[in-house]
Amino acid sequence: MTTLLREWKLQFEGYSRNIKLFFWFNFVWNLGISMFGLVYNLYVRSLGYNQTTVGSMVGMTSLAAAIILIPAGIMNDRFGPKRVISFGLIFTIAALTARSLIEVEHGMLIAAFLGGMALAVVSATILPFMANNSTPQQRVHLFSLNMALVMLANVIGIALGGMLCDFIQFMLGVDEIHSLRYTLLIGVAIAALGVIPMSLFEKSDQEAAPRRDSLNWKLTWREHKTSIQVISIFCLLGLLSALGGGMIVPYLNVYFEDRFEASKSAIGIVVALGQAATGVAFLIGPMIAKRFGEVKSVVYLQLSSIPFLLITAFSANFYLSSGGYLFRQALMNAANPFYNSIKMSYVHRSLRGLASSSGEAVFNLGWFIASPISTGLVFRYGSYFGYAYAFCITAVVYSVISFLFYFFFGKQRFKTLE
Repeated sequence: MTTLLREWKLQFEGYSRNIKLFFWFNFVWNLGISMFGLVYNLYVRSLGYNQTTVGSMVGMTSLAAAIILIPAGIMNDRFGPKRVISFGLIFTIAALTARSLIEVEHGMLIAAFLGGMALAVVSATILPFMANNSTPQQRVHLFSLNMALVMLANVIGIALGGMLCDFIQFMLGVDEIHSLRYTLLIGVAIAALGVIPMSLFEKSDQEAAPRRDSLNWKLTWREHKTSIQVISIFCLLGLLSALGGGMIVPYLNVYFEDRFEASKSAIGIVVALGQAATGVAFLIGPMIAKRFGEVKSVVYLQLSSIPFLLITAFSANFYLSSGGYLFRQALMNAANPFYNSIKMSYVHRSLRGLASSSGEAVFNLGWFIASPISTGLVFRYGSYFGYAYAFCITAVVYSVISFLFYFFFGKQRFKTLE
């Protein structure tokens, strides 16, 4: 433990001023956004709308993200992350404020669409910003620490959002709708504090100069053929991963309720423990990468998560199934920092925004495709076999991804561009 803490201390001391400012930005940003995300669906329901309307809001947000992500990545590469993240942050704050105040359904759908676009613009800049302000040796630790920090912000934001709602309603005597609205606005205000560290960002020596020339895809292909090939491979792997994850991840809370008739409190505890386990896995992950290398670590972690996925699929015991879920969650997600580090190493810095945004775009597309398949299986085969089939499909897809990943990156087919 002492060695681990010393290693993390040395890593943190070596980070640039931009990265340390970025940690503050990302923490308060995710703290506010997680508060908003927890409360907003409850707010929509309190206005008298049904679950279909809530689903439409989610769909509009995902559709907007899928549409804007790749253009956002291109803007990031042309104008630089600081300008793009500033634009996205300001418009996100405006869109979320509008979502907190609007009560008419059509207005809520439009605000959800615009908010999804603005949030996607911000998310498209994060990975390239970290890559441009770090060295290849720092990235596994950096990406791991960032993801652990996001998990911590999410846990605090979710807990704080729930407590604030109850405090405003029951202690201050405010009606339900207004207590939820005030909590939403407080979440937006906390997220807006991210403007302060963001305004202090400086241009990094490693950051590519903003490109204002017109796009020339033939020239880009000729000069960066390897980078585009790598981006295409990661899009394929990302789409497969989203198809597999989209079969189960959005419905894990419903799975525990349907199969085991678990209480909301029990489900909340399991999901919270999953977040905590993932955060710990992110912090331990660099030690695994140090021993096995980044590529093998991705493969080992993803494959080792599959037996626990199958335990969750077929178990008829709540505690055993919950344990399988926790281990699967930690092992599968622990590979993400290495995955992102490898992606940034093989892609030219002038195309990192496109690499990041295209990955998120196919992620949204995969979830959009997979979700109705999963719900259809449960509807047709019931809460046991329906979920079992969905989990098994995910296990097969994850196995294919692991072997493809090793095939493409385990044999040094591409040269790193650092």
